[in-house]
Amino acid sequence: MQHNLNAEYWNAIADTYQQVTRISTKDFHYGPLLPGDSELDLLPQSLQGMRCLEIGAGAGQNSIFLAGMGAKCTALDVSPRQIEYGKELARKAGADVQFVLADMDELNGAIQGPFDLVHSTYALPFSHNPAAVVKSCARLLTAAGTFLLTTGHPLYSGEWVEFEPGEEGLFLHNYYQPESDVREPDQFHKGTAANYHSIATVMSWLLEAGFVVDRFLEPEPLPIPLLEEEEIWKRVPYDSEEWRSLYHVLSAVPVVMIFKCRMRT
Repeated sequence: MQHNLNAEYWNAIADTYQQVTRISTKDFHYGPLLPGDSELDLLPQSLQGMRCLEIGAGAGQNSIFLAGMGAKCTALDVSPRQIEYGKELARKAGADVQFVLADMDELNGAIQGPFDLVHSTYALPFSHNPAAVVKSCARLLTAAGTFLLTTGHPLYSGEWVEFEPGEEGLFLHNYYQPESDVREPDQFHKGTAANYHSIATVMSWLLEAGFVVDRFLEPEPLPIPLLEEEEIWKRVPYDSEEWRSLYHVLSAVPVVMIFKCRMRT
């Protein structure tokens, strides 16, 4: 089943991923080389005492940040190894985060709400039924709560190619049926895939679940080549050498899209 492949994949890459990727617990991240929430300002203004649920948390760096701001956080992920990292990070940060080992596609049986904030950063592409996950998030949210969804941008499913010397650009086979990002960790483990969906498709899932979209962002990366290393560490909460090598692509094509939602009244 898909969720077992997800667990196997993330268990296999967790050590390398956590070692080579700098994911801050001092700011809320939305994606590689992007500004954090200290600049995008999408989180609720007051986090003190807020009940928060992170879907597909990995090591829960966003939840650890929110807990440091006074929130009561639950972080759910399918990978035991990622959760091990999360528990150690939370311990070092002195953050009280409840980690739950569960599949996002089985939210209804794994988590009891309600929550004031449900958030997910680049986990939805790994779901085999993302529309159902969005509906489950709506059911877990309080009437006045916030749903903050960051997912893969369909344009990033295209292939970056050099058309002729000095001229690069995006080749997209079909915007309405984006290519999946097939992930193969190594020869010993089975892979999985991150699936992209059109903006209209994700919007339809949100509307059908009863959400109103208050803000929609296709954020640009910060100007990495122009920044001093100290400023990058301060302003970029999600960073790695590999992502920096792709800056020329990320600065031309959005890697994620962000939806800030509330329940329809």
